[in-house]
Amino acid sequence: MAHPLFWPGKRYFYPIGNTSAVSLARDVPPEKDINLLLLGCGDPRNVLFTLFCEHDAATRKLDFTCVDFEPAVLARNVLLLSLIIDKKPTNHLFNIFFHLYLEKDSLALLVSQCQALLNASTTLDSWREPSYGSTLRMSSKHTLTELHWHWDQYAKMHMLPKSKLQALVAKFKAGVAEYQSQYRDGHMLHTSRSAGPLMMHAMQTLSHCFHDFWKYGTTFVSAPRRSAATLLNPTFVYTQAGPGCHIHYGTDPVTPFHLAPIFGNFNATPSRSDIEKGIRAQFQNWCTAFYRHHEQGLCIIRVFFADAIFGARALQICRESGALKTRIPVCQWHTETITLDMEEYKHAPLIFDVIDTSNLDDHLGLLNVLPTSIPLLPCSGDGVLYLESLLVQNPDGDTPKDFAKRFHADLTVMSVLFRLCPVDFVTGYSSRSNVHELIAYELTHRGANTVQYHQVTTWKTLGCDIPVVESWQLGTFLYDLYHALFEEEDAMTFWQRHRVNPLQAVGHSSLVHYSRESFVLLLRFIRDRLQISREEWIAVLDRFSDIHMSDHSMKMDTVRYQDFCGLLHLHGVYTMDIYRLDFVPCVGPFRAWPQVPPLVRVFLTIPREKLRILTDGQAATPTLEAGMRGPRMHNLFSSIHAAFGTLSAMGTPANAKAYFEEDREGFQGTKPLIISLIMPAMLLTGNGPGYDRPEDIHITLALQSNPSNTILYAPRLGPHLEIYSARLLDKESVLVLPEQPLPSGLSVKMKVPSVSGSIGSQSPTSANFNEEGDLLEFFSTKISVEDGLAKSALQSSGNVTVEQISFSTVQLVLGGRTQNVIFPFPVTAAQHRLRIARKSLWIEIIVPLRKSFTQGGMNVDPFPVAVPGLMPWSIHRLNLQCLPVVNLKTRKLHDWLNPHVGAAFSKREVKARKKKDVDALMFVKDSIHAIIVRASGIQPEGSSPQRIFALRDKATNNCDSIFFVDQLRFDLSSHTIVCDGFILPLNGERFTQIEQHFVKLIPKIESVLLENGEVRSWKLLLPVLAERCRTWKHLDSCQYVVEGRIPLTTEMEAIPLCACGEGQDVQGMHNVPLWKPLAKYCTRIALSPFFGVSYLETIGKTDQSCCVCRVKAGFTCPKCKKDRYCGQ
Repeated sequence: MAHPLFWPGKRYFYPIGNTSAVSLARDVPPEKDINLLLLGCGDPRNVLFTLFCEHDAATRKLDFTCVDFEPAVLARNVLLLSLIIDKKPTNHLFNIFFHLYLEKDSLALLVSQCQALLNASTTLDSWREPSYGSTLRMSSKHTLTELHWHWDQYAKMHMLPKSKLQALVAKFKAGVAEYQSQYRDGHMLHTSRSAGPLMMHAMQTLSHCFHDFWKYGTTFVSAPRRSAATLLNPTFVYTQAGPGCHIHYGTDPVTPFHLAPIFGNFNATPSRSDIEKGIRAQFQNWCTAFYRHHEQGLCIIRVFFADAIFGARALQICRESGALKTRIPVCQWHTETITLDMEEYKHAPLIFDVIDTSNLDDHLGLLNVLPTSIPLLPCSGDGVLYLESLLVQNPDGDTPKDFAKRFHADLTVMSVLFRLCPVDFVTGYSSRSNVHELIAYELTHRGANTVQYHQVTTWKTLGCDIPVVESWQLGTFLYDLYHALFEEEDAMTFWQRHRVNPLQAVGHSSLVHYSRESFVLLLRFIRDRLQISREEWIAVLDRFSDIHMSDHSMKMDTVRYQDFCGLLHLHGVYTMDIYRLDFVPCVGPFRAWPQVPPLVRVFLTIPREKLRILTDGQAATPTLEAGMRGPRMHNLFSSIHAAFGTLSAMGTPANAKAYFEEDREGFQGTKPLIISLIMPAMLLTGNGPGYDRPEDIHITLALQSNPSNTILYAPRLGPHLEIYSARLLDKESVLVLPEQPLPSGLSVKMKVPSVSGSIGSQSPTSANFNEEGDLLEFFSTKISVEDGLAKSALQSSGNVTVEQISFSTVQLVLGGRTQNVIFPFPVTAAQHRLRIARKSLWIEIIVPLRKSFTQGGMNVDPFPVAVPGLMPWSIHRLNLQCLPVVNLKTRKLHDWLNPHVGAAFSKREVKARKKKDVDALMFVKDSIHAIIVRASGIQPEGSSPQRIFALRDKATNNCDSIFFVDQLRFDLSSHTIVCDGFILPLNGERFTQIEQHFVKLIPKIESVLLENGEVRSWKLLLPVLAERCRTWKHLDSCQYVVEGRIPLTTEMEAIPLCACGEGQDVQGMHNVPLWKPLAKYCTRIALSPFFGVSYLETIGKTDQSCCVCRVKAGFTCPKCKKDRYCGQ
């Protein structure tokens, strides 16, 4: 298994999302049908909000595949969606989904709906009937079986014998009481995260709401409603952990909703009743949107019960081979393997435009999540992947920069190898705000054992070019990555690394995400992603193996070497010499076998009483490992699968098979635990140097050796942390079966095709490392000059020039011909080198990778647009009509909006502003800040909101763009605000047409002075602002298409936008008499702040700003001598 197996000392149930809903279609053009994959989908908030964010007139289809390892989550989701389809009252739906305790009417509806679902789910064929099956699909028979079981439990719970029901209710209430005792009356920052920029204003009230929910089990404010809701909601009771209260202690019904409008648009602090009304209204809107899409046949929601990694691998296998039946288990602690439904997967998507991975990074590790997810994106490169995390994994470091450290290698190198990169890593800005996260971090991180910090990244490709990496260099880098992943398995290395904060590091030492199989699958992914041929890949792994064999710095690596070698062979990644042997002797456990394969699967039965040490009052989650040991040998194996039940050997000794009967009660049952692991057969034969005889070998289950496990368990288990062992030849406890390798993937030499251009053919781009082998230093590519004019110019000593035209694209100019050369990552073309062969007719371009996001084309094109589709590459899309309007008349507007927009600047940019340095992005951010504070009326203090702005070049006093601000709106899921407005671009001809109307506006126009070169930046930005909110379609005659560029121009007094959007969706201008005559010349745009990227540079407060509200502070904390406060 790619992720190590851990003992779930405390298994949490996540029935309700722990972050506010987001639109998963925010990076897809509005006319494109979308296939979406939600790995670790959780509750349906993101599905519902995505549909809510669709324009009313939209006719595209959205196909969601929702994967989760907890069937109770999926059962609740389908229950809710079926209730919406059946048009049941939304107030009951809210109660059923969010309340721990129900009133009689809501419970009656829940039970009757479960009965309807049970009747519909007897078979997959019956489920496909139009009532539910037209929209709600099942990916596998096993998924439907599990959901059917849960609905049956929900329907029957309140019909249990009185004594059983009372015991179940008492057990549930005891769990609730335990959570209450831990968090009674404290401030809960996590729930106020959903208020975004109003987080600090909402914290106290939302903390009261949180405590009330856990006290009363509902969101009701009125005492009579609370008193009436006394019936335990069965949808919170039944999970894989067994009946009872396993709900995560941070669960709060308020969290999935968007709270900024509720707190921002009231003069006074909203009451709890206001909050309840607000979130119920949002829920109603979401349900209405889903029902509309269901009725019009515009959405499909596929439900897939599986571990996220296992489910993604099954989809990839089906995509590559067409196989529906796999050898992949549904999830740990179950033996059922994934078999996709044949009828469903005749048409179900296996390639996805959008992949959302929730916060799987926290639970599985991003080097497990990304290699599993990326292969399911389109090969065309226009897909998008979302990655997020809530937990800090680097206890000794700077939390805002924790994300980049999770790769255990340079992020640039990993982006090139993955051929996908975080968008904000390239651009240095984000249209999503995490300012409130930074504030919360400053308030809570000191002295806290567990720190939350919500980090969201959007991953896209920069192009389809596949880089070529020299085998020796790649093998060296991969070994360094291997070393970085596993070096802390050695105690000495661990303690040396964590001398600053050893106690916190010990706590984190049990959070192990990577096994040797993780790394093997990462190797396979990189090989396939770069399309490396078999011969070249063998050279890469030969280099890796040479270093591995000569490096003796990781002592614990030796006991895992056989595990690593066996997994390399299993997955067809690399075969060590030992596996090339045709003969494994038929001795010991193989005595009756006609032939022994290189790999075998070993099953070990562990009596349940031996697990008592893991269940006696401990809530720990130690990592488990299997092993084999003898007098001379000791090997550990981390890729193990486990389930409770009974194992029987069937067939003959020469052709044995295993039959497993699973214990449905799982951890609450009585059957033993069965683990299985794969190991090299030769180790069990005694036929080799230093090998133990089969009769002397023991198969073991132990805890992984790390500081946390040693402290907790070594006093009772001993230094080897061994839970149980049995002799290899003990037929009652050990069963050995043959194991076949998996398909190896690439088997023939792959050739990356040359790219033709107007000058000539371009060879594949080579990516070259520095001498240390840890950083990529430069790209190089050759152009074979083939065009006649270009040939003549080259042979006659014509000048060859290179100019940067975007982050990763340079333009080669020769003999009047131009050719764009696209690299896999941003480069610094100003430092390029050329090698020119005028007789052989080729040109080699050598360009260094940029060293900082402030280099490499940032000033050339900071706002790229993806073609085709005209989709903004770095800024998310919005449906402005579904965003709430900001109330500009509230007294507290200045208190939250001013620090919010001010925090868009990094510390570097603040210093640059003071020094008056030239920085194109900083200038644009400054102008956006000026527009927002004046449009809102918060600056100058006491002023009225301004609604018309002229973008005026300071140097020339010229102006050719007029911005009309209709409304300020809350950008809900991005936790910021957006100006909903219209742009009037001007040139001489147009001004003549509108002059008589325009002069009437002049007294109301506020000028925004643009700094040196900023006019060009705005010309680049305006088309992006129009594209991000457009509801109209581009015409076939669109100037972007005809002229082959966007924007059309960057010159002053010239129009950069196409005409397709002029006069479209401009009702806001018709509502203002002075604006109305100009409406047909205007295009609607959405303007919002651009925020710094906290994992790249320091954001927010300077040494003189308040650590809470970020205004200038006059007081320093007398205790820590660091934090400053304004005293308000």
